[in-house]
Amino acid sequence: MSRNWKDTLIALIAKIKSPLTPSNYRPISLCQTNYKIAATILVNRLKKCISKLITEEQMAFMPGRSISEHCLLAQEIFHKFKISKNKKGLMALKLDMEQAYDSMGWPALDQILKWYGFPCFFSKLLMECVVGVRFSIIINGRNSEWIDAHSGFRQGCPLSPYLFIMCFQLVSNSIEQKGQDLGIRVSPRGPRITQHLYADDVLIFSHVSIGLAKALKKIVEDFFKWTGQRINVSKSQINFGKVVGYPTKKKITRLFGYKNLKEMSYLGIKLSLKRLKLADFQYMLSNVMDRINAWGKKTLSLGGKITLISSSLLSMPNFLVNYSLVPKKYLYEVEKLCRNFLWHKPSGEHGMHYVAWEDKCKTRSMGGMGLQSPIMRVSSLRSKLAWDFFQKTDSLCYKTIKHKYGDDLMIGTQKKVTSDAWKNFT
Repeated sequence: MSRNWKDTLIALIAKIKSPLTPSNYRPISLCQTNYKIAATILVNRLKKCISKLITEEQMAFMPGRSISEHCLLAQEIFHKFKISKNKKGLMALKLDMEQAYDSMGWPALDQILKWYGFPCFFSKLLMECVVGVRFSIIINGRNSEWIDAHSGFRQGCPLSPYLFIMCFQLVSNSIEQKGQDLGIRVSPRGPRITQHLYADDVLIFSHVSIGLAKALKKIVEDFFKWTGQRINVSKSQINFGKVVGYPTKKKITRLFGYKNLKEMSYLGIKLSLKRLKLADFQYMLSNVMDRINAWGKKTLSLGGKITLISSSLLSMPNFLVNYSLVPKKYLYEVEKLCRNFLWHKPSGEHGMHYVAWEDKCKTRSMGGMGLQSPIMRVSSLRSKLAWDFFQKTDSLCYKTIKHKYGDDLMIGTQKKVTSDAWKNFT
């Protein structure tokens, strides 16, 4: 491949409101069209077989796999943390990688391609897309001097996500070979669950033991040596079940050097040993208010406000509603903010609500504006989640929950729905 095809510009996207250091930016690679066409051809070939090469614990970028399975399983496991009476106790480690894509070593990719047994010509084409790349950073509208890359994958390249999870498969292989005692079972006859992987988001489960903790640390350190990855100690976390005593917690926490927290966030879902309340979702309300405050400074017509509410504000709670028990009060607050924003005046004062919110939520054919209330959307979103769950009977999530709640899981669900409908009818 011509080296000019691989010349890449980098745009820096701020992760926080007031970035001060380079780590506060997310580098997005602006690849050339010629290169993207060649990379997409290789990706289409790779997609046909990659699901057979990657274990089912990895959910990212895999056709037929869904993030919902990880979210449901993670909450089932944390429920086990809360009710388990196992004397050893349970623990979960959340690992955070520093610049995961940028730090992945090219020799590790070369060895992975050989280990998978890809044809030499295809492996050479994949390596040709990665090696010998030059970057120029866009700073204040001007391009910096060219910088030669010596490792990493580009965020913005079609190949990068698939090559990254292939290299990350080393973690699963190492745990399977050296960490056979790791993992926990949600039910006695259910499958053993050792890890949840979503690209570089890693969640590892184990019984509490100094020996198991040392073995797990050795596996992680070996992976870092092989690939050149670095752990972000400040963002990595560890969580223990209720049975674990304070001295044991202190020893294991000191061994890893991670923070010991009572709750953690995984894939945008808050995992906790206590019941979630409205205060746990305050950050989402703050995000909604930040958007409204930014939009309120602009002169928007009523149609423009309806478009922003429908496309952005009302869709923000969907992910949380799907995968966690969200208090109704939170959904009422989101709905209230949307109503006020719809009728507020350009000066920032509250305006009169000329049309009822229920009428605005009707379809356009019935005289409404087609808005969808987040409270009314809960049942349809969870019905879709249940349908997807029963369609994938070979998934790890289905096997785990089926062994926990019994073989007649579907029959029991249908009976409950029928009885609830009968109660509503009577």
